[in-house]
Amino acid sequence: MDLYLKMLSGKDVTQGYVDWFSEKEVVRFSDNQFRSFTVRGQIQYVEECRSNKDMVLFGIFDGNIHVGNISINGIRSPHRRAEITYVVGNSSYWGKGIASYAISEVIIISAQEYNLNKLVAGVAEHNTASARVLNKNGFVLEGIRKKHLFFDGKFTNQLDYGLLLNEKP
Repeated sequence: MDLYLKMLSGKDVTQGYVDWFSEKEVVRFSDNQFRSFTVRGQIQYVEECRSNKDMVLFGIFDGNIHVGNISINGIRSPHRRAEITYVVGNSSYWGKGIASYAISEVIIISAQEYNLNKLVAGVAEHNTASARVLNKNGFVLEGIRKKHLFFDGKFTNQLDYGLLLNEKP
Protein backbone atom coordinates (compact mmCIF):
# COMPACT_ATOMS: atom_id res chain seq x y z
CA MET A 1 0.00 0.00 0.00
CA ASP A 2 1.05 3.57 -0.72
CA LEU A 3 -0.74 5.41 2.11
CA TYR A 4 -0.66 9.17 2.65
CA LEU A 5 -2.82 12.01 3.95
CA LYS A 6 -3.63 15.16 2.02
CA MET A 7 -5.90 18.07 2.74
CA LEU A 8 -9.08 17.45 0.80
CA SER A 9 -10.34 19.82 -1.88
CA GLY A 10 -13.56 19.84 -3.83
CA LYS A 11 -11.73 18.09 -6.67
CA ASP A 12 -11.34 15.02 -4.46
CA VAL A 13 -15.10 14.56 -4.07
CA THR A 14 -16.40 11.75 -6.25
CA GLN A 15 -19.61 9.78 -6.38
CA GLY A 16 -17.71 6.87 -4.82
CA TYR A 17 -16.76 9.07 -1.87
CA VAL A 18 -20.37 10.21 -1.42
CA ASP A 19 -21.58 6.60 -1.70
CA TRP A 20 -19.65 5.65 1.47
CA PHE A 21 -22.29 7.44 3.49
CA SER A 22 -25.14 5.35 2.09
CA GLU A 23 -23.49 2.12 3.31
CA LYS A 24 -25.11 1.12 6.58
CA GLU A 25 -21.98 -0.46 8.07
CA VAL A 26 -19.83 2.61 7.25
CA VAL A 27 -22.15 5.00 9.09
CA ARG A 28 -23.37 2.57 11.76
CA PHE A 29 -21.68 4.45 14.63
CA SER A 30 -21.79 7.92 13.09
CA ASP A 31 -24.21 10.83 12.98
CA ASN A 32 -23.75 10.62 9.20
CA GLN A 33 -26.44 7.93 9.20
CA PHE A 34 -28.97 10.71 9.86
CA ARG A 35 -27.86 12.87 6.92
CA SER A 36 -28.19 12.68 3.16
CA PHE A 37 -25.24 13.29 0.87
CA THR A 38 -24.78 14.55 -2.66
CA VAL A 39 -21.64 15.28 -4.63
CA ARG A 40 -22.52 18.97 -4.75
CA GLY A 41 -23.21 19.11 -1.00
CA GLN A 42 -20.00 17.27 -0.16
CA ILE A 43 -17.93 19.58 -2.38
CA GLN A 44 -19.44 22.51 -0.50
CA TYR A 45 -18.66 20.84 2.85
CA VAL A 46 -15.05 20.13 1.87
CA GLU A 47 -14.54 23.71 0.67
CA GLU A 48 -16.06 25.06 3.91
CA CYS A 49 -13.62 22.89 5.85
CA ARG A 50 -10.73 24.30 3.81
CA SER A 51 -11.71 27.87 4.74
CA ASN A 52 -12.33 27.03 8.42
CA LYS A 53 -9.22 28.10 10.37
CA ASP A 54 -10.25 25.95 13.36
CA MET A 55 -10.15 22.58 11.61
CA VAL A 56 -8.43 20.57 8.94
CA LEU A 57 -9.92 17.72 6.88
CA PHE A 58 -7.56 15.19 5.35
CA GLY A 59 -8.31 12.49 2.87
CA ILE A 60 -6.64 9.14 3.43
CA PHE A 61 -5.29 7.84 0.14
CA ASP A 62 -3.76 4.62 -1.09
CA GLY A 63 -2.01 5.83 -4.21
CA ASN A 64 -4.78 7.59 -6.11
CA ILE A 65 -7.60 5.77 -4.29
CA HIS A 66 -9.45 7.85 -1.67
CA VAL A 67 -10.20 5.35 1.11
CA GLY A 68 -11.18 7.54 4.07
CA ASN A 69 -11.07 10.85 5.90
CA ILE A 70 -9.68 12.13 9.17
CA SER A 71 -10.19 15.56 10.68
CA ILE A 72 -8.76 17.64 13.48
CA ASN A 73 -11.39 19.97 14.96
CA GLY A 74 -10.65 22.81 17.37
CA ILE A 75 -7.02 23.52 16.49
CA ARG A 76 -7.31 27.15 17.60
CA SER A 77 -8.53 26.29 21.09
CA PRO A 78 -6.79 28.35 23.79
CA HIS A 79 -6.58 25.05 25.69
CA ARG A 80 -4.49 23.58 22.83
CA ARG A 81 -6.72 20.52 22.49
CA ALA A 82 -8.65 19.25 19.51
CA GLU A 83 -10.98 16.41 18.60
CA ILE A 84 -10.24 13.92 15.88
CA THR A 85 -12.88 12.15 13.81
CA TYR A 86 -12.22 9.56 11.12
CA VAL A 87 -13.84 7.16 8.72
CA VAL A 88 -12.47 4.45 6.48
CA GLY A 89 -15.26 4.71 3.95
CA ASN A 90 -13.97 2.17 1.47
CA SER A 91 -14.88 -1.01 3.33
CA SER A 92 -12.50 -3.13 1.25
CA TYR A 93 -9.75 -1.40 3.29
CA TRP A 94 -11.18 -2.34 6.69
CA GLY A 95 -8.88 -4.32 8.98
CA LYS A 96 -5.73 -3.24 7.11
CA GLY A 97 -4.41 -0.62 9.53
CA ILE A 98 -5.69 2.39 7.58
CA ALA A 99 -7.29 4.17 10.55
CA SER A 100 -4.26 3.44 12.74
CA TYR A 101 -1.95 4.89 10.10
CA ALA A 102 -4.10 8.02 9.71
CA ILE A 103 -4.35 8.58 13.47
CA SER A 104 -0.59 8.16 13.91
CA GLU A 105 0.02 10.77 11.20
CA VAL A 106 -2.51 13.19 12.71
CA ILE A 107 -0.82 12.82 16.11
CA ILE A 108 2.45 14.02 14.57
CA ILE A 109 0.76 16.86 12.66
CA SER A 110 -1.17 17.96 15.76
CA ALA A 111 1.97 18.18 17.87
CA GLN A 112 4.37 19.59 15.29
CA GLU A 113 2.25 21.83 13.07
CA TYR A 114 -0.48 22.94 15.47
CA ASN A 115 1.41 22.75 18.78
CA LEU A 116 -1.50 20.98 20.43
CA ASN A 117 -1.21 19.49 23.90
CA LYS A 118 -4.04 16.97 23.67
CA LEU A 119 -6.25 15.10 21.25
CA VAL A 120 -9.64 13.65 22.15
CA ALA A 121 -12.01 11.27 20.38
CA GLY A 122 -15.43 9.88 21.23
CA VAL A 123 -16.72 6.49 20.10
CA ALA A 124 -19.92 4.54 20.55
CA GLU A 125 -19.46 1.86 23.18
CA HIS A 126 -20.05 -0.99 20.72
CA ASN A 127 -17.60 0.38 18.16
CA THR A 128 -14.81 -1.94 19.32
CA ALA A 129 -12.72 -1.46 16.17
CA SER A 130 -12.51 2.28 16.74
CA ALA A 131 -11.73 1.87 20.45
CA ARG A 132 -9.00 -0.63 19.56
CA VAL A 133 -7.35 1.69 17.03
CA LEU A 134 -7.36 4.57 19.53
CA ASN A 135 -5.76 2.34 22.19
CA LYS A 136 -3.17 1.16 19.67
CA ASN A 137 -2.20 4.80 19.14
CA GLY A 138 -1.81 5.54 22.86
CA PHE A 139 -5.23 7.05 23.61
CA VAL A 140 -6.65 6.19 27.01
CA LEU A 141 -10.26 5.95 28.12
CA GLU A 142 -11.00 9.09 30.15
CA GLY A 143 -14.72 8.79 30.68
CA ILE A 144 -18.05 7.36 29.70
CA ARG A 145 -21.08 9.45 28.77
CA LYS A 146 -24.06 7.31 29.76
CA LYS A 147 -26.74 6.79 27.10
CA HIS A 148 -25.29 9.70 25.14
CA LEU A 149 -25.87 8.40 21.60
CA PHE A 150 -28.95 7.04 19.84
CA PHE A 151 -28.12 4.36 17.28
CA ASP A 152 -30.09 1.37 16.04
CA GLY A 153 -33.22 2.49 17.89
CA LYS A 154 -31.62 2.56 21.33
CA PHE A 155 -29.41 4.71 23.51
CA THR A 156 -25.78 3.73 23.95
CA ASN A 157 -22.83 5.04 25.90
CA GLN A 158 -20.11 7.18 24.39
CA LEU A 159 -16.53 6.35 25.36
CA ASP A 160 -14.31 9.42 25.57
CA TYR A 161 -10.62 8.91 24.83
CA GLY A 162 -7.70 11.30 25.21
CA LEU A 163 -4.03 11.46 24.31
CA LEU A 164 -1.54 13.89 25.82
CA LEU A 165 0.85 14.74 23.00
CA ASN A 166 3.77 15.74 25.20
CA GLU A 167 3.84 12.35 26.91
CA LYS A 168 4.83 9.03 25.40
CA PRO A 169 2.36 6.16 25.87
